[in-house]
Amino acid sequence: MSGVHVPVGHPPVVFCTPGNRDLCEKIVAHLSWTIGKARFRTFANGEISVKLEQSVSNYDVFVVCARDDFECEINFMLMQLLIMLDALKSESPHRITVVLPCVEYARQDRKFEAGEAIAPKLLLHLMATAGADRFVTIDLHNQAEAGFSPAQAALDELTCEKYLGAFIREAIPGFKPEETLVCATDAGGAKRTRKMADELQVGFMMADKFRPKAGEVGQVKIISDASLNPSDVIIVDDMFDTCGSLVKVVEAVRNFAPEARIYAVGTHGYFSKDASERVAKMIADLGLEWVAVTNCISQRMPLQKFQKLGIGERLKVVDISRLVAGAIIRIHLGASVNLPKFRQLGPMNPDPLLAEAAFVPTTQYTLRGASAPVPQSAET
Repeated sequence: MSGVHVPVGHPPVVFCTPGNRDLCEKIVAHLSWTIGKARFRTFANGEISVKLEQSVSNYDVFVVCARDDFECEINFMLMQLLIMLDALKSESPHRITVVLPCVEYARQDRKFEAGEAIAPKLLLHLMATAGADRFVTIDLHNQAEAGFSPAQAALDELTCEKYLGAFIREAIPGFKPEETLVCATDAGGAKRTRKMADELQVGFMMADKFRPKAGEVGQVKIISDASLNPSDVIIVDDMFDTCGSLVKVVEAVRNFAPEARIYAVGTHGYFSKDASERVAKMIADLGLEWVAVTNCISQRMPLQKFQKLGIGERLKVVDISRLVAGAIIRIHLGASVNLPKFRQLGPMNPDPLLAEAAFVPTTQYTLRGASAPVPQSAET
């Protein structure tokens, strides 16, 4: 009788939905791994089919799902993710971690009026029902949304302020902290912007709406805790969608500091509807230098719109794939992603665990057990 084969460990594998595959390829490149094999199909009637083309039994599975409007519509992408999670769960993996660089429906995080749904809570519960055991995301719109995750599924929020901060220092010519201010777009974003001010060691100010008289249209004014006349003002927000609010803030900043260079930085760049036209108008009329976002959301579609308007070079994209890869290797090895040692790593700091990722076995292997004794035939 042959020996017994005993599975050893839970080898990792990273899958991705069809959108923003470029981000996933960069993540696995940092890990020195390969992307898992799966096939996505769409039938003539619009239904989606997902088929795994490799074994995931006993594997530590990671699924990267990042928005890419150039590839498909967002709700279609989420349905692809749910079907993929169900397919993965049916193959008995050790664990499924969903990496959502941007949590969709994040602005529907409360009931503004009776009868409204809390959509991000529903989305996380749907993914947990489909098979997700854990979630990883970057810069939630509201940090309280971390509590929307089901009790049995942890949600880890990463922050990319180190990556954005490093980009700002490099991209702004002659960057001088003592002559620079960061500006929050509203009171809700003040905490996030203060963190960026601490990262860059610069001053802070905030744009806020107020009504001079009851019934009048609100105006955006600047509240500043710094008395200097800044040479650079960096507007910080978590996302840029239609850019309507950004226009008002840029106008207020221009009135506050007529000679300053103005920049806009955010984590998630949707640039929906006529956002590109608004950015072009801010560049032409208000002197906006550039807008920078991360590749949490694919910028293929926005970049195409910007290029049509001749402002393609004004859209800057900051790569956060190394941040996500660092979180993935820590989760796989059972380390925390919330310790300061990891949180304080910027794009130029060496990551000791990430450097070891290439040595992590990514295929299942077994140990051969001792051979079972062969029974002797009874004497007659």
